Amino acid sequence: MPKPPPPKKLSLRLIERHEALFPKLQALTRKVQAISARRPRSLVPEEMRVEAEALLFEALPFSAGRRRGDLPVAALDCAGLAGQLSAALAAMMGFEARHSQWDARFAEPVWMADDHQVHRLKRLAPKPGSKAAAKAAAKAEMEAAARAARMVELRAKLVQRLAQSRWHDPRFETPVEPAGERFGTAPLDGTSVPENTPSLRFI
Repeated sequence: MPKPPPPKKLSLRLIERHEALFPKLQALTRKVQAISARRPRSLVPEEMRVEAEALLFEALPFSAGRRRGDLPVAALDCAGLAGQLSAALAAMMGFEARHSQWDARFAEPVWMADDHQVHRLKRLAPKPGSKAAAKAAAKAEMEAAARAARMVELRAKLVQRLAQSRWHDPRFETPVEPAGERFGTAPLDGTSVPENTPSLRFI
């Protein structure tokens, strides 16, 4: 059986559309579900029906089984509309699952974006001040410190290797001059004594 193709990475624009739409759709779904629980056969108010159709239309790109040209028509009763909104919300959650992955650095899911940047899945991000957020922040800080220590260690090893290669490279060896040449005097073998050098007996 052939493996399914990997999910297509998302553009930042599509991620932002999803992030903006999800809370609106979720709020309306909860409202209609609450009405349906009390009066399932009651008719949907016109204003709510228009809002529902607009949100259902916006949610179409995130539905895996949608067909080209589909235009959502909101149900007339609250029970039917609650089912439509719940299905659209579930489709958006499935879209999240297909196009996100777990990031161990932040201990939370992130979008699989095509710009190679980290885009956290805001809906599932730990709430500020929560234990999960504090744990994720502490873990990220520890991992950052470990990476910094690793970089220092690698740099130290690199400097050591460069020093060793310089030590063994003949181009960097300092030539040793004879003692006589260093101080401007001739060697003591008597082979190159200038003629005008005064004799010791006249000094």
